[in-house]
Amino acid sequence: MKKAFLSTKRSYKIIRNHVVTGFIFLMPVLIAIAVLGKFWNQLLALGKKVSRFLYIDTVLGAAGDAIIAVILLLLFCVIAGFLVKLSIFKRMSDWLDEKLARFIPGYNDLRKETEKNIGVAPKAPKEEVFATCMIQTQGYWMPAYLIDVADNGDATVFIPMAPTYSTGQVAIISENSYKKLQIDSKALNEYLVKFGKGIAIA
Repeated sequence: MKKAFLSTKRSYKIIRNHVVTGFIFLMPVLIAIAVLGKFWNQLLALGKKVSRFLYIDTVLGAAGDAIIAVILLLLFCVIAGFLVKLSIFKRMSDWLDEKLARFIPGYNDLRKETEKNIGVAPKAPKEEVFATCMIQTQGYWMPAYLIDVADNGDATVFIPMAPTYSTGQVAIISENSYKKLQIDSKALNEYLVKFGKGIAIA
């Protein structure tokens, strides 16, 4: 009886976890579909008016409304593309993105994925690569980026914090208090992510 109860409880947890995970996954998609559907209905209504005004509906019928709606959508996109290059409209666009991200779960991810798919995603800045070294301090050695070496041998180093390696401190050390490593900062970062595992034999 106890085994059956535990099995039922375990099955319930698995199903519950799948339901929650599926809901979280589908929610941004469903919201996006609902928003786009409402926008399309408004655009279709506008296309219907324009179609009647140009008497296109008498030739193409209901299909004319959809054709005009698509043309209007493309026209709006072209106009918005020009306007967003102006600083005032760029600020408005950023403000609108911030508001949408607050009310629509997954909006930022959906926007980034869309930008990536159409090839307009901003390029990530190129990561600068430095030489590396081990510095001696208080009786033990610490890995660091070797930023610069002066004529007298003193070195400017950046001591990254594990596991993020993007934060740390800058120090100037004497020639005898560091030794160079055979790896660059990019390789060192891979060790830091793993809290330094394997760096002793690098």
